[in-house]
Amino acid sequence: MRIAIIAEVFLPKVDGVVVRTMNLIEHLQRSGDEVLVVCPEAEGRRDCSVPVVEFRSFPFPTYPEYRIGLPDQRLVTAVRDFAPDVVHYINPFAFGFRCYDRLRKGGLDLPNVFSFHTLYGEFVKRYGVLKPLSRMLWWLTREYHNCADLNLTVSAIMREELIRRGFERVECWPPAVDSALFQPERENDEMRRRIAGGECEKPLLLTVSRLAPEKNVAFLADVLEQAPGARLAIIGDGPQREELERRFANVDAHFVGYLQGAELAAAYASADAFIYASETETMGNVVLEAMASGLPVIAPAAGGIPSLVVHGETGLLFAPGQLDEAVGHVQAVLTDEALRERLGASARQTVQAWDWNNSVETVRQSYLNSIEQHGRRNGRRVPGHHLARATVGGLVMAFRAVPRRRKKANPISTTPA
Repeated sequence: MRIAIIAEVFLPKVDGVVVRTMNLIEHLQRSGDEVLVVCPEAEGRRDCSVPVVEFRSFPFPTYPEYRIGLPDQRLVTAVRDFAPDVVHYINPFAFGFRCYDRLRKGGLDLPNVFSFHTLYGEFVKRYGVLKPLSRMLWWLTREYHNCADLNLTVSAIMREELIRRGFERVECWPPAVDSALFQPERENDEMRRRIAGGECEKPLLLTVSRLAPEKNVAFLADVLEQAPGARLAIIGDGPQREELERRFANVDAHFVGYLQGAELAAAYASADAFIYASETETMGNVVLEAMASGLPVIAPAAGGIPSLVVHGETGLLFAPGQLDEAVGHVQAVLTDEALRERLGASARQTVQAWDWNNSVETVRQSYLNSIEQHGRRNGRRVPGHHLARATVGGLVMAFRAVPRRRKKANPISTTPA
């Protein structure tokens, strides 16, 4: 097959969605498929194994790591020349939606798959000025996704949620993790000293996260205040780092920065337990990586996380925002070695069956299904799409008009989140 991937975010940024995209590309190529990537331009673009078509972009006002692309007529030419069998819009929003409209306007009515990875309508609630946009973003996302021949999302829980909200033709893109890279055998004393800031004798919690409001990392400072004796290693970076460093100044925590590849895998394996605070994950790649590394997971029973973690078997889940419950789970895991080992071993065993070959083969079958579905749908759009298209255009204009603060540059993200 020939697949055009329209990526809302792409290299050099590496978060959970980009990690999934890169694994998809790698396995599609192994199957003999040809892939073209369309994405916003970004400084420091790394070499990619497939052709990449970039479009002028600008940073999102409150989140400069996310760049909004501005597709032009080159999009139609590039996609027409590539002649894909199917177009896969990965995590579409301002860029992906406008690409969809421009291709349709250019006369390219192609089979398409939209995959839903980010709760845009929920995480804007963490940004005060953007909170009023929540309901509108849910409507807008649904309107565009319902134009697709087939929709994918990354957990059964999210599939149910999207269907409840009126999304149509929704299927699951199964979870997957590289269990050969992320494994308990990568534990080593040197890495433990590094991520613990030299205080490796203390019980060591680990979190891996983009440091941004929607990830709710500040909640972990509240946990540490009530769990004396535990130390937290925070891997990641992002626009909220300086604020979080101030918040964690009086608790036992160490900011590590970005890690990737074998170093990141060794960091997981060298901690005692993994703790996570985000309540807006559609799945949670870092949760999968922690499980593959043999760590017990402590996380909120929110979003897609309960589709990965079985409470009492592979980790411990707490009700969102319930501090006492989260603290109790931390104390239980760090003081009971037998519990910690049982949960970690069960987590590792569970995810070993979740491999990329099976996950990508499911997506390939979805492509074939979308091609068949497209012929039956005959290019139908959902009612009200003209309003949705105008709304996207208005949002992009508004975001471009917002003055952006000068701030210290952060390194490129290399940590999945």
